[in-house]
Amino acid sequence: MAEPAAPYFPPPRPPRRSSMALRHLASVAVALVLTPVGILVFDHGAGTYLDEWFRNFETSAVSGEMLLMVLGVLILVAVAACGRLSGLGPVLAGVVWGVVPFVWFLADLRSFTDFAQDLPSTYLWFRSPTYLFPLVAAMLLGAGLAGRWRGRLVA
Repeated sequence: MAEPAAPYFPPPRPPRRSSMALRHLASVAVALVLTPVGILVFDHGAGTYLDEWFRNFETSAVSGEMLLMVLGVLILVAVAACGRLSGLGPVLAGVVWGVVPFVWFLADLRSFTDFAQDLPSTYLWFRSPTYLFPLVAAMLLGAGLAGRWRGRLVA
């Protein structure tokens, strides 16, 4: 008697990938909007903290400024976390809000300072652009590249 043929099970199909366009778009939108907010909040908190510290030589009166600095850092961490969605967002934000302002600062200090003075505030924004913008650029470019080359889990 012949043995019955083993049932045929086709190999599993790979899961369908949804369009990456929405992920790229969301990452770019969040990163480009939140990056300047995080920079300005952190810079305002740090500048006010330094002003108060130089006036009073104590740090007990500046807890609000420390909270602003922490809030700015958390906003920038959220931007870096966008690299998990798509590396394009943090990389683009790092170029737009880190590399370009730093190159502008180096190339034409006078127009950069005039622009910073024209921002809608009585506070001098961008107190230390020599380290603020390169750090933002490095953090966001690194987050975007790490998000781009993240490993895939294999089950």
